[in-house]
Amino acid sequence: MRIRTLDRLQDVRSLDGLLEEYIRFVTDDLERAFGVSFDPDVLLAVTLSTLDKVVPPKGHTFVAEDTHGTVLGMAFLRPSGADAMEIKRLYVPPGGRGHGIGRALVSAALNATRQAGAKALRLESTRNLEAAIALYRDLGFVERDAYPESDHFEDPILGPCLTFMEKRLDEA
Repeated sequence: MRIRTLDRLQDVRSLDGLLEEYIRFVTDDLERAFGVSFDPDVLLAVTLSTLDKVVPPKGHTFVAEDTHGTVLGMAFLRPSGADAMEIKRLYVPPGGRGHGIGRALVSAALNATRQAGAKALRLESTRNLEAAIALYRDLGFVERDAYPESDHFEDPILGPCLTFMEKRLDEA
């Protein structure tokens, strides 16, 4: 497995099938776990319309690939305020989970955040994704209050379903 950065918007757009799978996973999971319904087509359209935030110079898109170039997972990284970055759309399809792909993608995001000179890496995750939250904790993330740059800051519907986490990079 290798982690590759997609630097061009057209390359990120080529992930539309994986993005659609991710969106369906998230909307199905929210419905099942919390009874919250979202239109996956609307969420996909919003995601596709904001991809400019996850390519240089603003952000990054990371993909994990096998030796044949098959994409095994993805993660977006975008600015979050003046001194932080935020992981978005971290996704490893069910068949690839448990093989360190998510950890490798988060590690790539941490490295890029450090290289950008940011002081923190933030994320939000649905509270029921226990394996993901355990991974974040293992990598040094701690829970925190919702941050204003989050897409779901003070969101009365989705906010209660989320946990917000951060890893400070400016502390010993």
